[in-house]
Amino acid sequence: MDKVKLVQPDDANDDVAAIFEDIRQTKGANFLTPTWGFFGLDSELIKGWWILTKRLQMTPGSLPKPLLNAISLVCAAEVDCPRCINNHQTHLIEHFDMTNEDVMDCLEFETSTTLDPMWKDVLRFARKVAFNEGTTDADFQALRDHGIDDVGIAEIVSMAMLESGMARHAVGVAPFENGDDWPKDNLPSAFYAENVNR
Repeated sequence: MDKVKLVQPDDANDDVAAIFEDIRQTKGANFLTPTWGFFGLDSELIKGWWILTKRLQMTPGSLPKPLLNAISLVCAAEVDCPRCINNHQTHLIEHFDMTNEDVMDCLEFETSTTLDPMWKDVLRFARKVAFNEGTTDADFQALRDHGIDDVGIAEIVSMAMLESGMARHAVGVAPFENGDDWPKDNLPSAFYAENVNR
């Protein structure tokens, strides 16, 4: 069976190449991962996915960016995608000066004794939204008690939907892509490279 052929950075048309470059400039060249080569198969698809990703991960909004990116980490862990977990761990450490201990607190947020209570409530809510656990009045009240407004709730839901979908792509579709051919300088780490199609 032929694998899905990702759009390689050197082979992208002008529209896709411009988005690839914006990803490099915004997040760093090591975050132009194979997922973008998949969406790059269609210039409108990659444009839509990147606009949403950039807004949630990197540009100012209602909630702190480290917290929104921690949602990505929790969703990746729930799907059990090693490359996605590594991507978000690396991103939190490189872009937001978090430590390995901070990252582990996010992954183990339910039992953490040091994580901010607001973070715990946001991560719990996001996980419920992403994985159909069902939300309650108490979940929404917890967000309100932390001063989270409607825009903040929209950001949480958007990030939960985005990353749970991205992680599912990595687990369900990426093994059938030629991600092994992706340039190594566009990968977050050696660990990511070892797990790129797993």
